[in-house]
Amino acid sequence: MTAADALRSSLEDLSAALESFQFRVLGPEQEARERSRTELVRSVREYLLPRLEDPDAPVVAVLVGPTGSGKSVILNSLAGQKASDPGALRPTTRSPVVWANRRHVRRYMKLLGGLIGRDDAGVVAGDDPITEQLTVIDAPDFDSVYDDSRVIGEQVLAVADLCIFVASAMRYADVAAWEFLDQIRLRGLPILFVLNRLGPDPENRKLILADFAAMLKHRDLLLEADASLIFDVSEQVVYPRHGGLHVDAVAAIRQELALISDPALRRAVVRQSTEGAVAEVIDKAGAIANGIGTDRAIVSALHTLAEEAYAVELTTSKQLVSERRLVAPGAIDGRAGIERELAAALSRRAGVAARDAADAWDSVDEGHAILAVAETLWRHGAETPSVAEQEAAAWFDELEKALKPAVRRERSRRKAAAALARTLLTGEGDPVGGAAADLANDEAWRTTILTDLEDRIASVLAEDADRFLALTERVGIAGGLDESIRSLAAVVSERAGEFYR
Repeated sequence: MTAADALRSSLEDLSAALESFQFRVLGPEQEARERSRTELVRSVREYLLPRLEDPDAPVVAVLVGPTGSGKSVILNSLAGQKASDPGALRPTTRSPVVWANRRHVRRYMKLLGGLIGRDDAGVVAGDDPITEQLTVIDAPDFDSVYDDSRVIGEQVLAVADLCIFVASAMRYADVAAWEFLDQIRLRGLPILFVLNRLGPDPENRKLILADFAAMLKHRDLLLEADASLIFDVSEQVVYPRHGGLHVDAVAAIRQELALISDPALRRAVVRQSTEGAVAEVIDKAGAIANGIGTDRAIVSALHTLAEEAYAVELTTSKQLVSERRLVAPGAIDGRAGIERELAAALSRRAGVAARDAADAWDSVDEGHAILAVAETLWRHGAETPSVAEQEAAAWFDELEKALKPAVRRERSRRKAAAALARTLLTGEGDPVGGAAADLANDEAWRTTILTDLEDRIASVLAEDADRFLALTERVGIAGGLDESIRSLAAVVSERAGEFYR
């Protein structure tokens, strides 16, 4: 197995592990982790694996920049045709626009269709010699007011070998631009810097270019604050025919891009971009593994909060049983009435527990987010009254069964059971007489009956609590996966060291 094969295999294994789960706990931090996970998988699947398998494929240069920087005009100027529609309405570019050699069109239609999930990426084919070894993509603005455009822009950048960053003379210092450049730097991409729409005053141009170069040096984006490393483009006429500038305006940029035709330089660009992408994968995989640990702790805390709320309510219910206050005074005589009151009491206890559990979750950001979409957790479950009715009936059945040795006649036994139940549940009612009284006064016998009742209360509460616990189990992540991801990332690091040495 070659070093390239070994690296690809290790990336496949890591990607498979990252695809095997999702961060399902709701909340801003978890959403960011899930977005990072999906972006990482996409980076491996859509860029690294195909690029490492075919390093001689055309270099992909992505035009990026803030809204209104003139990226579309730059692309049209490079292509000599209207590849992307420029205009005063911002943002102009909502979907990727690709300028590629007609021999490679199908490759990019498939690639971008998979990335953005639709087929409205514009692919402009041509025979320009520069596109033999280079494809240029005009990405949606990273600071677009449209969320989907920003996301697509980031996804397109994930498949880049080279970045052409376009800023305007008026907005090159915008914070959003520099935050985005920091992301590109972390990705390890080679970057060409274009400062567009410079005014005619030579001194002012010189000052602006020097300031831009100094800012790039300060952010470790240039080794030296050398303005000659920036491609400057003057504010000038945009020709309606092709939506671009005069060919001379971008001649220096075309000349730089044409160097990609040199196999050695092309390999160097691909090597730098893939090495940076692999390093980012390793780093982000470690962060995701840490995120799994954090996520697991959150899920465990939510699980514990719910368990504790129901455990406290069970303790309270047992206390009410011992004090003969589980059912409110004034219960209707007869089994049917008392059974109905008992079932209602069991449902109420579950409702109190649910409210307390939800209140505890609401104090935690992630729990609050879950409650926003699961409002029924604030009250007992829809099935709880039915469960309570079944348990109440079953307890009465057990009570009558326990009285059978002392009260042979069924009618008398049912009457004695109802009277005894009322006394045990409410503290009210006349004491039973005869043999039934002997049993009722037997502490061991009475303890058995009340323990059975407590078990049935526990059953109702457990059934209701399962709504909370099942949620935590559903969003939980399998144990050991974080360590597995760390181990797989370490293998990728080792294989990358062998491949890039």
